[in-house]
Amino acid sequence: MFDPQDRSRFFTDAELGRLLEAVRTRRHKNQPRDHALFALLATTGIRPSEALAIRRNDVHLVGREPWIRVHRLKTRRPVAVAQELAIPDELANTLRVHAETVETGGLLFAMSRRQAERLFHHYVRQARIPGRSWLYCLRHTAATRIYRATRDIRTVQAILGHAHPDMSAIYAHVTRTMLREWAQTSTAVV
Repeated sequence: MFDPQDRSRFFTDAELGRLLEAVRTRRHKNQPRDHALFALLATTGIRPSEALAIRRNDVHLVGREPWIRVHRLKTRRPVAVAQELAIPDELANTLRVHAETVETGGLLFAMSRRQAERLFHHYVRQARIPGRSWLYCLRHTAATRIYRATRDIRTVQAILGHAHPDMSAIYAHVTRTMLREWAQTSTAVV
């Protein structure tokens, strides 16, 4: 049975680091593709289906501000909505390594959702991350990290492409670190 607690499963910084390290160090011809896919999901928080729908033409890595065009698939509109999403330089470099091998107009990650899930589980086992996890956990991880960095639910909403801030609120995890920061910055009334 599906556990509602599992809906918001996210990786800690240490777990995410181990996962991406397992991807980076794998000796395989598809390692650059795998690294680009999982780094993209963990950094931007786009849905796995949206990442797998990205075409080579949607990736703009030249210039001062690299960005990707994401076709938001989970909308109530009959057609996907395109959104341009800025990406950090480090992610742009990772994507560039893989994108150079993809034909113009072709899918950036030519694989099915099932293949991506299997690869993800392989890397989770390699990284020795305990508990149940699935590909969507990378979206939760990115959203949680964005919220921790900005403390702004509207930013999370905009980046994830949610229609309402209520959808983004599940990523507003209150962590011990956040409580400690609050305690140190608040002034006591004595």
